[in-house]
Amino acid sequence: MTQTFKNFWGNPIVKVCIISVLALLMGIPLIMIRNQINDREYQHQHSLDHITDSWGHPQTFSGPYIRYEYLKETGEEKEKKTVSETLYPDDLKYEVSSAAKELHRSIYDISVYTADLTIQGNFIVDERLAAVGSGELILGMDDLKGIQGEPSFNLSGKDLKVKASSYGIMAEITLEDGTREGDVIPFQVSLKINGSESLSFKPAGRITQVEMRSDYPDPSFFGDFLPTERDIRPDGFTAKWSVSQLTMASPTDNYFGVNLVKPVTQYRQTERAAKYGILIVFLIFIAGFVVEMVSKKSINLIQYMVIGASLVLFYSLLLAFSDFLSFGLSYLIASVMTTAALGGYFAGIVKSKWAWLLTGLVALAYGIIYILLQMETFAFLAGTLLLFVILCVIMKLTKDMKLGGDV
Repeated sequence: MTQTFKNFWGNPIVKVCIISVLALLMGIPLIMIRNQINDREYQHQHSLDHITDSWGHPQTFSGPYIRYEYLKETGEEKEKKTVSETLYPDDLKYEVSSAAKELHRSIYDISVYTADLTIQGNFIVDERLAAVGSGELILGMDDLKGIQGEPSFNLSGKDLKVKASSYGIMAEITLEDGTREGDVIPFQVSLKINGSESLSFKPAGRITQVEMRSDYPDPSFFGDFLPTERDIRPDGFTAKWSVSQLTMASPTDNYFGVNLVKPVTQYRQTERAAKYGILIVFLIFIAGFVVEMVSKKSINLIQYMVIGASLVLFYSLLLAFSDFLSFGLSYLIASVMTTAALGGYFAGIVKSKWAWLLTGLVALAYGIIYILLQMETFAFLAGTLLLFVILCVIMKLTKDMKLGGDV
């Protein structure tokens, strides 16, 4: 390195400009890593689609309800046409027992579930159904492929023959002779299903109750109605809903349920971590520059490039480990490896106690970023306050710094 370049590099203003440009250039490999993260997430979703096509998709249940047809006179000529009518239950109760499991495809783990459902309640016969005397008992559901075995339909103590329909599963019914308007008809439906991602219900009864228990430890409730009771534990959860028809727009417009998948995948967390990449590079470069000013130990351009490359490689390590390990463990391993490597490098460059400061700052930065990743509501506020504190520290260290001359 010639004396002219030494003098040029030794100018603090020039150095700040160069390392700032270098920090921005580190964004190029960071973009490449984020593209790789997006590709991993796409492959994960592709694997999820393949497995759910065979196992079962998200399931939504509606009913059971009775659908029947009758002749209705229309117009002045009293012409008769066939009209379809639906009778919803007076009271409806679901008892659901769900067990979560993970299926594997390549390096990806896919969360699915199996659920046992017992549905019971009562219909109150209306005038038209009493006159017609027959119809179809229908249980609406999204994915018939997820049904295990033969569902059981029982109406007024009699077992019914079940078949598939465009609405879900159904059984033809014939009312007993002498059935009149106002009579109560009890029903019970039992079935076992496979599903994935979510399990939800449409409250078809005048009063709809759902009691659900599962071994899934991290449920996310959604829909128009939240549980009236819930108990979430490390080994699973229980939840109860009670929905009145008075609170609904219609039995088909409202729904509620629970998501049984991790709200944030390891790839989504890795992508969020990578968004802080440029910030960490800038902070470490600024810290290195401040150490240069205070300790009079020079860090050259090539060394800044090596430091930047190490900070960027952290995200590649994080992505690689998260394919096989949990995000928290992957983050710990990648941050320890990166901090240890940079600590040895700083010691070789600075050759003083300031190397420990830079190493500690790298470890602190990764620790704080991890905490921010675990926060949702207050992540932006906490990050902004952190930057303000760092700025104050830099102002303190550089308030007596003079421009010009060698470092």
